[in-house]
Amino acid sequence: MKALAGYLVQGDMPDNDLATVLDRQLDGTCQWLTNDIEYKSWRAGVEDAPKLLWLSGKPATGKSTLAAHAVKELYDRNLDCSYFFFKHGDKSKSSVASMLRSFAYQMASTNPQVRSAILAMHDNGVLVDADDERTLWRSIFLSRVFRTDFRQPYFWVIDALDECTDFACFLPMLAKIEKKIPLRVFFTSRPSSAIQTLVLQEKLQVSAKQITTEDSFQDIRCILEASARFLPIEDPIACEKLITKILHKSNGCFLWVALVLKELETTHSEQQIQEVLDSVPSEMDSLYTRILDTMAMIPRNRKLAQAILRWTVCAVRSLTLEELKEAIRLDLGEVVPRLERTVESVCGHLVHVDRNSRVQIIHQTVRAFLTQDGLVSDFAINKLQEHSRLAEVCLQYLCSDELKSSRYRRRGSATRAAKRSVFAEYATVYFSEHIVRSSSSNDNRIATLSSFFNANILSWLEIVAEGGDLYFLTKTAKNLKAYMERRAKYTSPLGQQVHAISSWIQDLIHIVTNFGRPLLTSPPSIHFLIPPVCPRNSIIYRQYHEYPRCLEVVGQSELEWDDRLSCINFPESQVLAIASRDNRFVTGLSDGRIVLYHTSTCQEAGQLIHGTEAVRFLVFGSANVLLASGGRQIIALWDTTTGSRLWAVDATERVLALGFNEDDTILMATTIANCTSCWSVEAGEELEKFFVSDQIEDDSSTYRRPPSHAQISGELNLLAVCYRQRPINLWDLEDRSFIGQFHKSAADVYPGPLVEAMVFNPNPDVNLAAASYQDGDLVIFNPWNQKSHAMVEANAHVLAVSPDGATLATGDSSGTVQVFDFETLGLLYRSTVNDFDIRAISFASNNIRFFDIRRDHCNVWEPSAIVRQTATSDGSSEYCSEGVMGDVETVGIHLSDESQAITAMVSDGDGYLFCGKESGSVVVYEAKTGRQIQELYRHAGNVAILLLEWNDRESVLASIDRSSRILVRKISGKGSYKRFAEPPSLDRSIGQAVRQVLFHSSGTMLLVSTSSSDQIWQVGGHQLASRNAGGRLSWQWISCDSTTNSLLLAADGQIQCFDWKTLEESPLSTISRVTLEAGDCPPVVSMKISSQGSTVCAHFREPPGGQGSARLRLWSASRSAKTAQDAIFKDITNFDPIATEVKMVIGFHKLLLLFLDQSGWVCSICVEKTVKERAYTRHFFIPYGWHCSGELIFAITAKGGIALVRKDGIAVFHRGLDFEDRVVFGMDGDAATSRTEPHWQSPVLENHIDSPRS
Repeated sequence: MKALAGYLVQGDMPDNDLATVLDRQLDGTCQWLTNDIEYKSWRAGVEDAPKLLWLSGKPATGKSTLAAHAVKELYDRNLDCSYFFFKHGDKSKSSVASMLRSFAYQMASTNPQVRSAILAMHDNGVLVDADDERTLWRSIFLSRVFRTDFRQPYFWVIDALDECTDFACFLPMLAKIEKKIPLRVFFTSRPSSAIQTLVLQEKLQVSAKQITTEDSFQDIRCILEASARFLPIEDPIACEKLITKILHKSNGCFLWVALVLKELETTHSEQQIQEVLDSVPSEMDSLYTRILDTMAMIPRNRKLAQAILRWTVCAVRSLTLEELKEAIRLDLGEVVPRLERTVESVCGHLVHVDRNSRVQIIHQTVRAFLTQDGLVSDFAINKLQEHSRLAEVCLQYLCSDELKSSRYRRRGSATRAAKRSVFAEYATVYFSEHIVRSSSSNDNRIATLSSFFNANILSWLEIVAEGGDLYFLTKTAKNLKAYMERRAKYTSPLGQQVHAISSWIQDLIHIVTNFGRPLLTSPPSIHFLIPPVCPRNSIIYRQYHEYPRCLEVVGQSELEWDDRLSCINFPESQVLAIASRDNRFVTGLSDGRIVLYHTSTCQEAGQLIHGTEAVRFLVFGSANVLLASGGRQIIALWDTTTGSRLWAVDATERVLALGFNEDDTILMATTIANCTSCWSVEAGEELEKFFVSDQIEDDSSTYRRPPSHAQISGELNLLAVCYRQRPINLWDLEDRSFIGQFHKSAADVYPGPLVEAMVFNPNPDVNLAAASYQDGDLVIFNPWNQKSHAMVEANAHVLAVSPDGATLATGDSSGTVQVFDFETLGLLYRSTVNDFDIRAISFASNNIRFFDIRRDHCNVWEPSAIVRQTATSDGSSEYCSEGVMGDVETVGIHLSDESQAITAMVSDGDGYLFCGKESGSVVVYEAKTGRQIQELYRHAGNVAILLLEWNDRESVLASIDRSSRILVRKISGKGSYKRFAEPPSLDRSIGQAVRQVLFHSSGTMLLVSTSSSDQIWQVGGHQLASRNAGGRLSWQWISCDSTTNSLLLAADGQIQCFDWKTLEESPLSTISRVTLEAGDCPPVVSMKISSQGSTVCAHFREPPGGQGSARLRLWSASRSAKTAQDAIFKDITNFDPIATEVKMVIGFHKLLLLFLDQSGWVCSICVEKTVKERAYTRHFFIPYGWHCSGELIFAITAKGGIALVRKDGIAVFHRGLDFEDRVVFGMDGDAATSRTEPHWQSPVLENHIDSPRS
């Protein structure tokens, strides 16, 4: 559940709110509700009874208590129930998104099926925007929760729906729930015409009940009778008269009664009781004014009361007593040792301390009263001013020495965390919420922010990462970005401090995007591992890359952040279609393949075969389980979890659009024949066909001309059909009726411009669509009334909209991507790439990442410019009216010179690296600087180099190009800066594609391996031996000649031993063969041997999408062996539990086997400790964009530097192995159960590293 709480961004557990309300309930109250006939019918699910029960009442009439009582009553009946108490002003309890996350958590805690479904989302890395209620509703509830089998009806109880900042989007969600789902909803609110209007608009069946004064009187009387014994009155008759008087004067308001009873508790006679009752006004505002006037009469408490009210009313979430005590110390410089005894009395009982020691306002009407305009009181709350004050206090703490971290830290972060103030969590997470709500005219704010970024920004990042959720980093960046953009409206955005803050905002967004996973894995990495791999011009690199003993990265590196995270190439195919949903995106290829990828890592997850025809359409259902594919001849439906094709039908006409209905029960296809066919998702049978046509508005005639475009919206139940130079025709899919036509220009203008692309906004609250035209115009219009909403010139022929409906992306024929605000068409971002035209764009579920396809490749983008603050996400809107659109960010993407791309690399063991290039040249790089220093030689015809192999003993280099030509040259000048390539000692063309070359340790023999044969060549020029290998697909050779003069071949699930000179297998098969377990063995991926020949590693893994299990094995070879027959392997060590996490085995360095894991961490296994310890060590990570696609080419330098090819250059990581984070794993089955030991060591720790490493 801890993982779920983090995934669903759960702060306070919901049962705290419930317990707080129930503590105030008196026994015997609220019975009138649960005895009510309408409530009983709702609870029992009586036939024809509405599934929604709405209880409304005036402020302070006990609605929260009634809601809590309903929850308790349902629990007492052993019914499944989730609940949520909205609180205006509390960020975590004022949005539909917060409520949905809470419901998901509560349902998962009681229902194993729901828990498994949401945990699967977490484990699979499904990206969910925690602030986007529509994504949460679709991804979690419609796609998963509501598809589980409910044992009994499920109940939601919602209190104070009217205090939700965006409740208007919730009722339409309820309206679209299938009738078969046994969900019943009880909600309370004040009387609301807005809710009533939504109920009517959405045609919701609601049982509405209003709290009457008589209803409240029953419960108020119970309270008064229970309290009467504490009053100075003994006569039962007088007591009854007092109760009656209070009852009638209360007007049914519980809060009024509670405050009056607080005053009556201070009286000592019946006369004083009467004086209080006569002086207390019956209206709440008048009562509040009286309380404030009383507070003002005690001047010594005024500042303390103001501070308590300030923090209680304006805090983003309720503070604990200890947090408030520390906040007051920072705010006033005063220490209040026993705050719990004084907080209520000092504030006139307008605040109280709940059972969880949180300080709360007694009622939302108090907040509204204190923050109203025109209130004349020393205790009036001006939100802009008070948020400014709270922001300064938070920043004061964040700039304090308490958060400073030594650059020579010798303790783990967990030890330091225990010393932090109780106020640390609040200040760390919520300081930006106060900044964005404060006045933008405060010049001191910039100076304080600048001090924070200069002093403790890395410690702040570490603390947030320790919390396990980087949502708050992105949220902070959004808030600060909104604040700075608003400030630019009044003040020039010039100056060093302003520029630095803006740079940090950009860096925060990119840190989450590029380094989110490694930062969560190892929060202290923000100090030593992350700054060196950031772009050279980024502010985090400029400020922090020179930390003492920090990781050093030399060679090729970006100057600026690259918004293009990855480029996935398909060398022999064209990419024609793309779709994305949750944690998957898929590409459709011209050869009929559908390739699935993980959204977060861009790693291939499998392949589906649509057929021999090109895949032109791909569309996901509401979850990423169902996928529909379409071509010219076939429409198919897939289950992506199993990779199975559920059914397929023939496409009789060319398909123009493909789409699911909202609940994924129907798949629809619109064709060039003006026909829309509907199939049952479950059975694949055709349900119906209906025809559309180009409507002529002057008369009743229609044309059956073929359409040029079509678009299906399951969310809106709309179909758009476009005809050449005609208006867009719109149809209602629910009743198949014609809605109207959208004319870009006047209705009587014909011919009109040609429609290039069209898309519906998926957000039903927006009710807009976009269309691009051949004349360059991009238009936003309302599909229901066909009125134009906005228009700009964009020259777009591809359109895509984010799942939340906020962002529109366009692509043109020159390769330019533009991103607009959907409703206003304000340009947010532009990327110019001198690349091929864009065929399609698709957004990921996080609304920021998107993909485009161009000819033979797919680009993955995540621009920071489209990370924006939303107007309703904070629970208030006072600052939104000042908002302005920021400057448009235009980015030019640098494309590397493909002819200079490095295709092979090998280390010479002396501080230099030989690299082969696409141009056929062989060049030398210096490992110390990562720079190319010279070209050695070039293969004839500029044929690309395929393989390089180096022998240090004889200083000979073998290079093989794609024409299968082999050159072996002696390289002289070892140890000097300049190298020289002597004439070839071997120059041969093999005639077959060479897959591997391998030198004998003497440097006199060379193994050349192809798919069908293996050959041994004398470096002098003649062939020594050969063997026929047949048609094999996966194999690898390694040399053991340092001890046995033998070769090892890994293939077909076993390792065989051969003689170097004769290629003859050892006759003693029991000695020479090491066979893995029985059963199908996955293909060998790589095999490495240590430099001393003492340890062999073999990694076996299925290709992407394969079903076999991976295996990672280590063998210790006998050092006393003299012949191949004596090459006995022993101490077979099984590392299979982590084998699936190994992305690539890099090689050996001294006693360490180095590998790259799937998350990009360079890790090691100490071969001397493998028998005793089931553990490996994480060292440093390689940025996601550097390893996520294409072939990975690594080399290890003599001093332990790790070199990685990056397109037309290399990057070398120095001192990376000095960082150690030990991970212990278990052996309980196929999967590893791993844990990171609870400390992270910096490289300056003494006596931690066994032997010095350079």
